[in-house]
Amino acid sequence: MSELEPIKNGVDRQSVARRSENMTSLEAYDKYGAMAYGIILQILPQVHLAQEVLVSVFSSPQLQACNSYPFSFVACVIKLARAKAVEAKRKVTAIAPISDPSNTSDTSPAKIFDLSFCQGFTPEEVAQKLNISKSEVLRSFHEYFKLYRNA
Repeated sequence: MSELEPIKNGVDRQSVARRSENMTSLEAYDKYGAMAYGIILQILPQVHLAQEVLVSVFSSPQLQACNSYPFSFVACVIKLARAKAVEAKRKVTAIAPISDPSNTSDTSPAKIFDLSFCQGFTPEEVAQKLNISKSEVLRSFHEYFKLYRNA
C-alpha cells in the first residue's frame, strides 16, 4: 500500500513538483553542458567555435523555453545545441567556403546521417545531393540507428 501513498486523487506529487521546477541556465549547463558540447563538436570540430556555440546555447533565451518543452528537457537541449551548431557551421562556410568533400558514390547510412545531422541538410537535399530517393535516405536513417543501437 505504501507505493500508492504518493498518489492522491490521481495526481502524482513528484511529477507535479518536477514540472513546476524551472531549471536555470547554470543548472542546465552543469547537468547537460558536456553532452551539448559533444554534439556541437561533432558538427563544428573547431574547438574555439564549438565553445562559443556552447556559451550561446546556455545563454540563449530559448533555453528557458525548454522548461515547458513537451518532451524532456534534455531533448530540447540537444535540439538547441544542434540547431546553433549547424547555424554557426553555415556562417563559417559562407565566409570561407570549403571544397565539397561529399563523395556522391558513398551512400552509406553513416554518410547519409552525417549529411543530415552534422551538416544540416534536409532529407530532400541529401537525396538530391547523392542522387537517391528520399525513401532511401529515410531507410538509411533507420539502418544507421539500428547499427548504432547494436554497436
